[in-house]
Amino acid sequence: MILEAIKEGMKIRGVKAKNLAEYVGITKSTMSLFLSGKTKLGQDKLDALLIYLNIELVVKLAYEKE
Repeated sequence: MILEAIKEGMKIRGVKAKNLAEYVGITKSTMSLFLSGKTKLGQDKLDALLIYLNIELVVKLAYEKE
């Protein structure tokens, strides 16, 4: 879900993986692995990606009433 949002944000804003990797402080190959779902990034790197792409992550919790 987050990965799809990042990919969509990159597409909409015309951001290349190379530039995003440089901003976050990871290699281009690590970014490629992340975008293909083959590796994960730490929370600090994910936060940087979302900030760069101006994506706000919203978490909604659903509760059932008993």
